[in-house]
Amino acid sequence: MKRQTGATLGGLIFFLLLLSLAAYSAFRIVPAYMDYWLVGRALDNLVAQPSIQNGSDEHIRSQFAKQLGFNNITLATRSDLLIERIPGGVKLSTTFSAKRPFLGPVSLCMDFQAEAISGNSPGH
Repeated sequence: MKRQTGATLGGLIFFLLLLSLAAYSAFRIVPAYMDYWLVGRALDNLVAQPSIQNGSDEHIRSQFAKQLGFNNITLATRSDLLIERIPGGVKLSTTFSAKRPFLGPVSLCMDFQAEAISGNSPGH
């Protein structure tokens, strides 16, 4: 007599539970990463502008705020922008956090850092 093999109903339910938890986690995490990606693109767009290298810090911050406004990003603000003058260009960086509710009292906290360098700096 052959022994039957295969998935049991309990195994199938357990697998579907794990799969649904992974999908729910992705739905909570992916939007924060999309915002991070858009902040990185905003920084890249800023350093690509020729007026940024010689612009004042206030001008750079206002351009950054406009880029964030175009993409409806609220995680990073103009005050989060760090402007560092380097030989031959400028380095823009920002750090911000995203806190997303997960399950009941459990929340996901994600910390992001984005940067972009303009000009003919070494290593760019």
